[in-house]
Amino acid sequence: MQPTDELIAEAKATKAQLVDLSELSDPVTRYMLRYWMDRKGDRQMPSPDEMNFADFARHSSRITLIGVEPDSQRFTVRLAGEEVIASLGFNPKGRDILSFNEQLPGLGTLLQGFYAWLLSERCPAAVKGTQDMLDKSYKSYEAVYLPLSSDGERVDRFMDVTVTYLKTMNIRRQSAALRPIGPSVEN
Repeated sequence: MQPTDELIAEAKATKAQLVDLSELSDPVTRYMLRYWMDRKGDRQMPSPDEMNFADFARHSSRITLIGVEPDSQRFTVRLAGEEVIASLGFNPKGRDILSFNEQLPGLGTLLQGFYAWLLSERCPAAVKGTQDMLDKSYKSYEAVYLPLSSDGERVDRFMDVTVTYLKTMNIRRQSAALRPIGPSVEN
């Protein structure tokens, strides 16, 4: 089940939408998808052990690692980077996704449905959009969700990579431009 328009509206993810993986435009999300593809080879997904943190440590502030209990469809945050924490407004480490509703009504429910859908699909997904829930200046984002499997069959983790953007105004052009938060990264 993909998230419904009602869930998206409740979570104030006003323009969040699934996009084709080929539509990823940020160098960080494209790098991480390419890295994941290289590690999986001919298999459906790589093992968590094959994801060498040293290869993408410079992106760690943008990474969330989600533990999966497939039988109960419980999703728990195992690791959250600094930019992820800043974007949410709280540290989600060790928390069940549904508990996000306590701070951000609707977001936990939206993410629960999204991760359940990802669990059934067993393939990467990309999302672009805006999150207006925090009323902060960085609302636009691009994210890639990468499934991992210890046994090669069942998803037991997701590695999410999210790049958030600041909205800035170019007075001469009178138009809003987007730029990523944090250091710029080239492949």
